[in-house]
Amino acid sequence: MSSNSTESSRILSLDVFRGITMALMVIVNSQGTRIPYPILEHAEWNGCTLADLVFPAFLFIVGITTVISLKRHIKEESKVLLYRSIVTRTLLLFLFGIFLNAFPSHFDLSTVRVYGILQRIAFCYFICALLYLNTSVKTQIFIFLGILISYWYFLIQIPIPVPGMDQLSMTRNWVGYIDTIIFSPAHLLSKTFDPEGLLSTIPAIATTLSGVLAGHFLLTSISKYKKSMMMITMGILSLLLAWIWSCYVPINKNLWTSSFVLWSSGFSLIVFGLCFFIIDVLGYTKWSLPFKIFGMNALFIFIFHVILLKVQSMFVFTLPNGSQDVLRVAISEYLFGRFGPENAALFYALLFLFLNFLVAAFLYRRKIFFKI
Repeated sequence: MSSNSTESSRILSLDVFRGITMALMVIVNSQGTRIPYPILEHAEWNGCTLADLVFPAFLFIVGITTVISLKRHIKEESKVLLYRSIVTRTLLLFLFGIFLNAFPSHFDLSTVRVYGILQRIAFCYFICALLYLNTSVKTQIFIFLGILISYWYFLIQIPIPVPGMDQLSMTRNWVGYIDTIIFSPAHLLSKTFDPEGLLSTIPAIATTLSGVLAGHFLLTSISKYKKSMMMITMGILSLLLAWIWSCYVPINKNLWTSSFVLWSSGFSLIVFGLCFFIIDVLGYTKWSLPFKIFGMNALFIFIFHVILLKVQSMFVFTLPNGSQDVLRVAISEYLFGRFGPENAALFYALLFLFLNFLVAAFLYRRKIFFKI
């Protein structure tokens, strides 16, 4: 990871969208009690909540930034240097992900979780960067559609060798089956299933490709107004197609179903389109500074907030009711317990978000931007 003291030219609306997504991720991950605020809780299996839209939004952003970054450097550097940079970024993201999984007490290769958010981002970035450098937009569209159709067919039509329940059930599905073949239970998040598993990373590539296609469109000579309107329109169309497809394969983040790809990409297109319209078309930018601050140091804040949450889990305190729990829950109960467990979870998350914002603002004021 390197720091840069100068702020390069960037697309403000993209930084703001990244910052909004980062803020939501911090809030979702830092629920203060064991009973999270309802809309900030992930769907148990089928269905989609606000929390379920955060990670695919990051992958969508990765796709856009891949296009913008590589297009800027492709004229300045040879392909060999570009490939070296892509491999370096991929490995660093993956290793950071492994470190976060292992910290603070699982530095053991026999038990450390291999999958994770940064690991999936690394793999999706790597594949999409190679596709951007070596294929046309038309080919990328065909690959996007091919992934959605083939993944849908595989989950539904190809029987799992071991007899069991419905292939899309929580207890029996291709994603979990393949992961249990590759890894022992100790390496998986829930022992028999991992939400960032190998097979479900394939449709996650399609999510990132949706961002790549949006990035291509963003760099065209079409007017900013038409760009924003077309992104919003395409987002609405994607939601409609996802809703229709969900009649045959459910919207499911854990399996990252094809309908979920369209559903989450649709929301990402709409939100980014709105940010682009408000900031780049109407010119309303004053409101966006807090999100810009988050967005310009998103990777650092992600790593920082995960470490801070894990550090809190190392300390156990007695709660007002006499039971014991980790520091995060104790703070929530003592400061906000009178408001009920769900509201206490939300208030703690907002307090934790503010703490992370102070760190991001400190770095922003000193023009320190961490990147790889």
